[in-house]
Amino acid sequence: MALEKYKDILHRCYKCQYCRTTGPNLFYNGCPSYTKFRFETFTGGGRMWTARGVYEEEFGFDDDIVDILFACQTCGNCSTQCIYPIKDSILRIIEATRAEAVKAGIRLPGRQRDFGVHMGKEHNPYLEPHSKRWDWLPKDIILPEKSEMVYFVGCTSAYRQKVLAQDTVAVFDSLGLDFTIMRDEWCCTSPLLRTGQWETDYVSASKIAQHNIEEAKKVGACRIVTTCSGCFRTWKKDYLEEYDWLLNSKHDFEVLHTTQLLENMIKNGEIELKNEVKMKVTYHDPCHLGRHMWVYDSPRNILKAIPGIELVEMPRTRENAWCCGSGGGVKSGYGEWSVETAYERVKEAEKLGVEAIVSACPFCWRNLDDAIKQHNSKLQMYDVIQLVRKSMGI
Repeated sequence: MALEKYKDILHRCYKCQYCRTTGPNLFYNGCPSYTKFRFETFTGGGRMWTARGVYEEEFGFDDDIVDILFACQTCGNCSTQCIYPIKDSILRIIEATRAEAVKAGIRLPGRQRDFGVHMGKEHNPYLEPHSKRWDWLPKDIILPEKSEMVYFVGCTSAYRQKVLAQDTVAVFDSLGLDFTIMRDEWCCTSPLLRTGQWETDYVSASKIAQHNIEEAKKVGACRIVTTCSGCFRTWKKDYLEEYDWLLNSKHDFEVLHTTQLLENMIKNGEIELKNEVKMKVTYHDPCHLGRHMWVYDSPRNILKAIPGIELVEMPRTRENAWCCGSGGGVKSGYGEWSVETAYERVKEAEKLGVEAIVSACPFCWRNLDDAIKQHNSKLQMYDVIQLVRKSMGI
């Protein structure tokens, strides 16, 4: 049973309710699902008690319990705000309870099962053919078969926000970096881990993770660099720590987010940001990069180094940042609410009088841009890598 390893702490939520705010109590709305549904069961603590009920077989998985478990972006606000030792286990318990639900044969929300089945066949959650994974790659970019540095593109950049992958390889190529891509790259497994689709009769997260590690070894990789915050968290944290027991995915690669790599190069004088990008912007912290991995300064330091950029912070920022709304399977399971959550962030940015929201994750980029377009906002959406490319003049 997935919850077995947490049986001794399932009862240790003290119902202080810090997990639904930020600060604590700096901002009333911190948890997107509690803000939407207004029941304590939709907080991190409420889901802890739900997990206990499942483990002790007090109830099963009816539709209400499924929504309590899956209508959650696993953004990490609860674990960040919690003041008790259980804080680091809250998200793992939620995901383990989801795995119990999947094992029990529940009907997953929205298209979550669809993407799980597709990942077992075509290795991506976007229901796209694996054969088209590299259609975004510019024909003038010639990459070596082997390199010590691998750019792990990720599914969202490969199939949806292709411009971010194109900008990344353009920047890397212009800088003269020796890098390559894995010709048979598969999804990092984050969508499966987040939605409890760990090991089923249609997809195996461990098989996918082990495949990626072997592919990286084949090309001689020592370093994995990714633009996607979800992929970054998965390679650096899930493969090595939180889910190594499930995935058998230990590796020796150095794992960097693109912003960490570029920040170091800027500090060392290896990047010339020569063109002024005159723009007033605010930065949105991706949950998987910020709260999950504590990378807050690298993206900001890059933006501050770009001539002409004026960076203005939102009230809810860094560890107190409001989620973009799309993580934890919510984009595919509860699409309308996902964009509704993103619009909350868009409104927060609009009040600052900025021209654009900048983030460092293609999934955040996608959902925030969806909200901008659906609500006819005048804001623009950028990734850090796009502004770097503008300033480099390439």
